[in-house]
Amino acid sequence: MITIARIDERLIHGQVSYAWTTAYKSEAVMAVDAEAARDQMQVSLLKMACPAGLKCFVADEERAAALLAKYERRRIFVVAKHPDAYLRMVELGAHIDEINVGGLYFKEGRRQVSRTVYVDEHMEETFRALAEKGVRLEVRTHPRDSSEDLMALL
Repeated sequence: MITIARIDERLIHGQVSYAWTTAYKSEAVMAVDAEAARDQMQVSLLKMACPAGLKCFVADEERAAALLAKYERRRIFVVAKHPDAYLRMVELGAHIDEINVGGLYFKEGRRQVSRTVYVDEHMEETFRALAEKGVRLEVRTHPRDSSEDLMALL
């Protein structure tokens, strides 16, 4: 079961490793990124960033959807760099009720919608597609922050 699904371009880092996995009592961390999953060096680095005692997976969208189905009774924190990964996982049958959007940073062509969320037109379209599929989208930088409805900010 997904404890929380998060979008953060940094994937696994200190805040993800400790604050989110502790707040959501996760047993494993799954980084969903096709590029990282193909690069053994990135896989190794991401696994080193996982807290001791937690299982760590680095997977593309297809493998992530399969692993979530296989380990549906395990408490898994899922993090991806981009909303496209979650849309693909939902299309593959992954059950994702809610996505926390926290770390989409400034880049040329993006507009700011919250303190740490900048989106471009493609991301907005992807978020709308996820919302149409019944996925709730919230913005929070840290587990203690109050939740904001991303769709209201777009």
